[in-house]
Amino acid sequence: MKFTSRREEILAKLAAKESTEKAEKADKAQRAVEAEASKVALHADHKLPTTRRELLGAGLMTGLSYAVVPSILSTFGQQALAAPVCAKGGAAGAAGAKVPGYLQIELSGGAAISGNIMIGKQAAGAAFEPLAAAGYQTLGVTGVPTLDASVKGQFIATSQFLAGMKSVMSAAALAKTVAVGMAGTSGDDTANNPLNPVQLATQVIGNPGQLVQIAGTSNQANTLGRTAPLNVAQNPGLAKAAIANEGSLANLVNPGLIATRFGGDVKSSVAVADLAHKLTASKLGAFSAKDLNQQVKDLIECGYMGAKDLLTQFTAAALTPTTDPAITGTPFNAIPVATLTGPTTAAPNSPSSLKAVIMAKLLSDGLASGAVVEMGGFDYHGQGRATQNAKDFTAGQTAGLALEVAHRKGAPLFIAVTSDGSTSSGNGTDFSADNGSHGSVLMLAIGQTAIPGTNSLQIGKYADSGAVDTSYATVTAGTPAAQALCIAYNFAAFAGKSAQFEAILAANATVNPFKGQEAIYQAFAPKA
Repeated sequence: MKFTSRREEILAKLAAKESTEKAEKADKAQRAVEAEASKVALHADHKLPTTRRELLGAGLMTGLSYAVVPSILSTFGQQALAAPVCAKGGAAGAAGAKVPGYLQIELSGGAAISGNIMIGKQAAGAAFEPLAAAGYQTLGVTGVPTLDASVKGQFIATSQFLAGMKSVMSAAALAKTVAVGMAGTSGDDTANNPLNPVQLATQVIGNPGQLVQIAGTSNQANTLGRTAPLNVAQNPGLAKAAIANEGSLANLVNPGLIATRFGGDVKSSVAVADLAHKLTASKLGAFSAKDLNQQVKDLIECGYMGAKDLLTQFTAAALTPTTDPAITGTPFNAIPVATLTGPTTAAPNSPSSLKAVIMAKLLSDGLASGAVVEMGGFDYHGQGRATQNAKDFTAGQTAGLALEVAHRKGAPLFIAVTSDGSTSSGNGTDFSADNGSHGSVLMLAIGQTAIPGTNSLQIGKYADSGAVDTSYATVTAGTPAAQALCIAYNFAAFAGKSAQFEAILAANATVNPFKGQEAIYQAFAPKA
């Protein structure tokens, strides 16, 4: 604006400043009114609000959300709302069957998995056929080993991984456990081997986790482990949570505004959430079936019940393993629970022990769909046999704790143990060098009530030299990504979700490379 004099310019600026100050003052006053209006109006001499009008008056419900419900619902067609009925993940289904959880244990550095569970040179379906003694020497085993019969699988009797499992598992849990080995090469000392299929595995079972889909102990964006993810069915929308200790579990629960408006008074919060649910059910009941899809009713109902569930079901006591009597009620064989979950890092109470217990509880209780525990320091060649044995024992104990927790909670669990590369030995005792040609994957599974069925106990085979026979089971023998896909394939069979596995691959334009070759690649018998 052009002014005719300096005086006119000054007066105009003063008027503009005054106008701005008035506007800011009015805005501040309005915000104060709105803030006051949003406060919960509960009084000691008033009963708890029980009607929609009283809820509105107390600031616990808005009129707008109710006014727009019919119009919002009417914008959706019946086909668009063909969503599954809201149900709690991990809940018992037909005949009390639980959905199994998926746990991956990553041994970073190149562990000698093949020095613990023996993969023979036999083809699929044949009886175990040992390698030549010279081949076993390269795997850190002196002579032709004998197999341990206490667990269904091909563990060698001197396996420290198996010893770690036995140190914390009951005889009943061991009797329900099966171990399957898969021969496969991978790159040494690198996180770039795409060996982690946790995203695919959780989607195969329908992501039933009530609080989170994937829980992990590390920082890989897609897996929360260290290993690169399998690039099939990647879904950035899956809920993930990094878990460092029991304190991290509280971050999984956020009941929202209703929990804060009562100053932590859970009883009052639950009462109002329950009432809101009942009012919603009553409101929806006024609509005829043809006007309101049943799925929409269920989804809205679940939405109102969510806060109540978070306030009551997912308390700190319910989430933490050390307050779960099913876990703490009995020592893990001779090891007290406090030893395994204590603050020190000396074996057997290494940090991975508590992490294994936490992850197993989340999976067994249906709070998570998949989980990853990353364990470092497994590039242990050149450190002597005692160090190697201690590392293998700790890894086995970590897996054993998870299996035992699943057993105590009456839940099925599938564990994949992977590593980036492997090692080789020149004297049958000490591992002296990295050697990814000796690589392997270990799959462990415990049934809910009985041992899982199997078609075979190994996938692929080794040559007499002690290296992976890359001329057999060629899909997986030399390709880490295919090994990860085969892990998910066998998890799907164990979970009775083979059809879902096929459907997810098809939806992601991926061909199932194992189809028609089930005898070679499907070690777990498909659950009916």
